[in-house]
Amino acid sequence: MTPKRLKREVAYQLLLNNDRRHAGALASDQMRPKMRRSTPEFLKIYDAERTRKRAFIAEVEELEHRLDRIVVTVRLITGDRRFRALLASEGLATMPNTLGLRISGFPPARTSSQPISGEANPISAGEICPEVLSLLRDCTGPAGLFALLRVVLPVRQIEIARLMIARGPVSVNYVKMLVALTPPSFLVKDIHPQPELASLSKDRRAEMVSELAEINRAFLNALDRRGPLSLELITASRYFGRLMDNSKVVRYLARNFPGRFEEFHNLTVLAF
Repeated sequence: MTPKRLKREVAYQLLLNNDRRHAGALASDQMRPKMRRSTPEFLKIYDAERTRKRAFIAEVEELEHRLDRIVVTVRLITGDRRFRALLASEGLATMPNTLGLRISGFPPARTSSQPISGEANPISAGEICPEVLSLLRDCTGPAGLFALLRVVLPVRQIEIARLMIARGPVSVNYVKMLVALTPPSFLVKDIHPQPELASLSKDRRAEMVSELAEINRAFLNALDRRGPLSLELITASRYFGRLMDNSKVVRYLARNFPGRFEEFHNLTVLAF
C-alpha cells in the first residue's frame, strides 16, 4: 500500500506545531523540572548519599581525635618544668603556632558552615543568584541543572551548589534529591517538587527532610574543617616525631612517665 503523501503546506504546519510543543516543554522544564524517578530508586540515592556523607564526617572526626591525642600528650609533658628546660637545651622548645594555641585552649579560628536562613534573599525567587553562578563557573553541569535550582530560594541554591562541588561529578539525580528534600520554607512559592515521595507517609517525608538537612550541615562543616585540620595534624605530628627522635628526650620520658611511654611511642607511628 502506497503511503499517503501530505501536501507541502500541511506537512509544514505539522512540523511547526511539533516544534512549538517541543519548545514549550523545554521552556516549562526550565521553570519546573519533572522528576521521574520511582520511590525505590529515589530512596537508593538517598541512602547512598547519607552513607557517603557520614563516612566523610567520621573521617574528619578521626583526624581531630588524632590531633587531640597529640595535644593532650604535649600539654602533659611540657607541664614538667625540667622537661621544658631539656627541650630548650635541645633546640626543641619552639613548637608550631597552631599546636601552641591548642595547648593553650585556643584552637586556630576557622570558617564553618552555619545553618542557612530563608530570611535574606539577595535576588528575586525563581532566579539564579550570582554566588551560585560564581561557584559553578568551572563546572560542566547536566541539562536542567539550573531549572532545578530555580525552584529553591537563593540561600538554598548556594548550599546545593556547595554540596554538588564537594560531591565530585555533578549528578542531576543528586540535585533532584536535594531539591525534593528541601524544607518547604526554602522552596519558591507554589512549588512542590516531591513526586518521588508521594508513596511515603507525611511523617516519613518530614523525617527525611530533617535528617538530610542535619547531615548536610555536618558534612559542609567537616568539609570546611578538613583542610586546616589536616595541616595542623601534619605539623603537630612532625613536631612530636622530632621529640621522639631525640635520645635525651626519649630517656627523660621513659624515666619520668613510665606508665605513658608506650602511648607516646604509639603516637609517633599513627598513619596520617
